[in-house]
Amino acid sequence: MIALLLAAALIPRGAQAALVIEDVSGLRDFLAAAGKHVPSLSPESLGPVLRKAIGVDLLAEQPEWGLALRGARVVAISRDAVGLAAPLLNPRVTRRTLAAWRAERDDRAGKVIGKRLFLASGRGAPVMVSSLAHPVPLPKALASPAHGPAWLYARMTEPLTASVLALEASGQGLSARGMVTARAPILAGVAPAGCDGSPPACVRAGLGPAGRGAFEVALARLRMPPQEGLRSAARAEERLDSIDATRLAALTPTAVFDGPPAAGPALSGFVDPAQFDAALAKLTPIDALTGEVPAAAYAAHLLYGELLRNAGPLTLTGAPLPRNAAQIELRLPLR
Repeated sequence: MIALLLAAALIPRGAQAALVIEDVSGLRDFLAAAGKHVPSLSPESLGPVLRKAIGVDLLAEQPEWGLALRGARVVAISRDAVGLAAPLLNPRVTRRTLAAWRAERDDRAGKVIGKRLFLASGRGAPVMVSSLAHPVPLPKALASPAHGPAWLYARMTEPLTASVLALEASGQGLSARGMVTARAPILAGVAPAGCDGSPPACVRAGLGPAGRGAFEVALARLRMPPQEGLRSAARAEERLDSIDATRLAALTPTAVFDGPPAAGPALSGFVDPAQFDAALAKLTPIDALTGEVPAAAYAAHLLYGELLRNAGPLTLTGAPLPRNAAQIELRLPLR
């Protein structure tokens, strides 16, 4: 029964996010390609992290867990736990491995119910196991993208409510296509003209009430100043013309509101990781001593610079859907 329910696109109750994997090979190939630039992102490096958190290395599953060869693996994240639900081939073998895994730490929980395994770690591990064992259906509007080799559910920050994205991954990159829902229209009309040239980042959109609110939330999260004209704009272009790595905490986009409409999608944008790394490369160890943000930026260049130079641009497109929803597609090429 649980397997049938999961096939019908259910998610753990209370989860902030859930990743459902039917076929991990594409994600593994993507991480292997990324790991050539950043070894800590390789499947071999991430395996121990997965085993510690959810017991099973989903990128190279251990036979001692007795998992079935096929069937969805569900990884769920809440505020105080991370968990796994997976189908079993040999529950007897699984129970022995589960007992040993739980004994290693006191913040782990797990159950075998029929031919399903439920594992969790963290302060809320018992609650997470119960949530995994008793999933709830996705809202009907979000169910259509919940298919393919892997798909991702995530709760969103108001005024957005949730998103479901079908993931396609390979050694050449990652794409995510699905929908976002809100309590009011997100996109409306057409995007304005703009984003010309090659700025480091730019987004333009025809906005509904929830779209304007989402832009305001994004600006606040990025510590950028509020924009009075945004609250009434039907169309907006937000463009980052340059990056001063010594003033990352004070970056301010150039905003154009209600510019002339343009043909194409209601939402269009891009981020060029290579330009961000080129700016970060100008930082020195002395700059890193001047504050938390420069220090983090300097470390990001040292750790992830090669990946940033070989990824992207990250592109975003979107279109309005009925019932306060929007279709979204993201693409991240990898060289």
